[in-house]
Amino acid sequence: MSENINELISQLSQKIGTSPEQLSSAADRGELGSILSSSQNPQARQAADILSDPEQTKKLLESPQAQALMKMLGGK
Repeated sequence: MSENINELISQLSQKIGTSPEQLSSAADRGELGSILSSSQNPQARQAADILSDPEQTKKLLESPQAQALMKMLGGK
């Protein structure tokens, strides 16, 4: 399971132009939105916009794709 998470963090960090360590640390501190919004990647900034809006975040987390990802990563 840990390998899957590390691989996901590694791939995401490459896409948004940050190190896996910075991404993981920001996620641990609950500051993922700030690291996404500072990215040069337009998709990362769009994700930051969604995370900053509670209604959009709720809608995203309730999607079948998000539910499947959380289940794969061991979340409930």
